[in-house]
Amino acid sequence: MIRLPRPVLAMFAGFVLVVASACGSSGATTAPGASGATGVTGPGAASAAPVSPSANANDPSSIITQIINGGSAVKSFHIKLTVSGTIKAAALSSAQGATGGAVPLTGDLKLDGTTLEGDVDVAGQAAHLTFNVPAAVIGAAVTGDLILVDNAFYYKVSLLGTKYTKTDLGSLASLSPIAIPSALPTAGASAMAGITDEIAQIRQQLDAAGVTATLVGVDKIGGQDANHINISVPLDKINTAIAAEASAAPGMKLDSASVDLWVYKDTNQIAQLEIKGASSTLGNLDFMLTVSAYDQPVTIAAPAASDIQATP
Repeated sequence: MIRLPRPVLAMFAGFVLVVASACGSSGATTAPGASGATGVTGPGAASAAPVSPSANANDPSSIITQIINGGSAVKSFHIKLTVSGTIKAAALSSAQGATGGAVPLTGDLKLDGTTLEGDVDVAGQAAHLTFNVPAAVIGAAVTGDLILVDNAFYYKVSLLGTKYTKTDLGSLASLSPIAIPSALPTAGASAMAGITDEIAQIRQQLDAAGVTATLVGVDKIGGQDANHINISVPLDKINTAIAAEASAAPGMKLDSASVDLWVYKDTNQIAQLEIKGASSTLGNLDFMLTVSAYDQPVTIAAPAASDIQATP
């Protein structure tokens, strides 16, 4: 039986996510006919902050670099993640056998309609997200509510009851193999220090892999102009890493992958990120992340005591 390589999806998802924020030092080109960015303000503007004067509006690498440089100044934002695609039954059965899953899987897993949406308070180290998994995915629709506030995590899942379960972040940090920092960064300028250091290392690796960013043109995101940047994905590097895994079956690889990034023209902040990947062995996935309402007032509170179930 084919085993699903443990790091395949994590490797690809992690790679393409950091590419979007870390390839500012990589090669860059401008697609023929792509227009340059000029400061505009209109309905749905992400923030009142102007584009940094050091950013070259015609250079995608310069734009992405300014995203990184301005990231530590973001105080809050709203996110919406939508997932679509299909994971093949053979891959699911293999993964289920490796983990001892008890729920029989008789067909492909269709993820269309899966969403995660909510507010993130960076300054207050808090977040409130809701998720929805359609019935087509597991046979029954699942909804949930996730709250991170005051160094505690609260979650409520429709299949598990109507009340929240509370877990302190110290307990979450002890879980394995989930990688959760043992100490969350404090609010303020130092909150991005660790991330910035890691990005610097990743940028060197991306340069070596030959990653490039291309300015495609200008699209409307939420009614607002956004520069559309395409980021190359070195499939050979990813597939070499997959093949090196002991759990990888012969022929298991990504056949195609793409990363597209949209950046608000007036603020030089991320508007949207789309990540696509396809494999004849695993299936195909399409992640679309939209970011809006930068630095808008956000109030995130813990659930009422009566809405929290007693912990055994």
